[in-house]
Amino acid sequence: MTKTRHDIKPGRRRALGLLLAATAAAAAVGCGTTGGPVPDGYYRVERGDTLYSIARKHGRTVRDLTRWNSDISSPSQIEVGQLIRVRPSGGSAAASTGTGQSVTDTARVDSGASRPPASSIRLQWPADGRVTTRYAPPGSKGLTIAVPANGTVRAAAAGRAIHVGNLRGYGMLVIVKHNDDWLTVYGNLDQPLVSEGATVSAGQDVGRMGASASELHFEVRANGKPVDPAAYLPARG
Repeated sequence: MTKTRHDIKPGRRRALGLLLAATAAAAAVGCGTTGGPVPDGYYRVERGDTLYSIARKHGRTVRDLTRWNSDISSPSQIEVGQLIRVRPSGGSAAASTGTGQSVTDTARVDSGASRPPASSIRLQWPADGRVTTRYAPPGSKGLTIAVPANGTVRAAAAGRAIHVGNLRGYGMLVIVKHNDDWLTVYGNLDQPLVSEGATVSAGQDVGRMGASASELHFEVRANGKPVDPAAYLPARG
């Protein structure tokens, strides 16, 4: 029996709908934005996450995550709901220290000896916001501060900016050296507001956070070694 035009259209619409659904599902799998339970070894991106914050949360580096996720072409291009592999498929990450920074980068920042500092230091808070992660080595070598959108980051004491730029595991980073014993580290900035080598005063803006709420990583180092920032910061009311 010959099918009428009325008979063909519903069948075609159904087939087309199934094809579009399958295509959409395949695209979602390809970009890691499927729903449902999160598979072992993966993390689903939430609002406010950055690749840097995800790396630190899981003790990885940004380089680890970009290496394990071929769909991440740029650290700034992740989406809410995206599935990101945070553990390698075949074992441990040889290149990672497990603390959110690479071995090479650790050597660059941990450049001092382990002797106790000869001087003391008093610091001011580098940013407004709630502390979400406290000093708890080896997982956390400083404080994580949830900074409001477009918030500025201030030098905790006077000194000189000895590094301005991207550093694996820290994102955009400013390091301020205060004297031969002390330096402070300001990571995960959206943009620096000082140039390398510049002299900065206490409370001067050294960086700006992103257009959405994001997290500042703040470290205090004595002779290159991380110490608890809370011991040098004033109590908050």
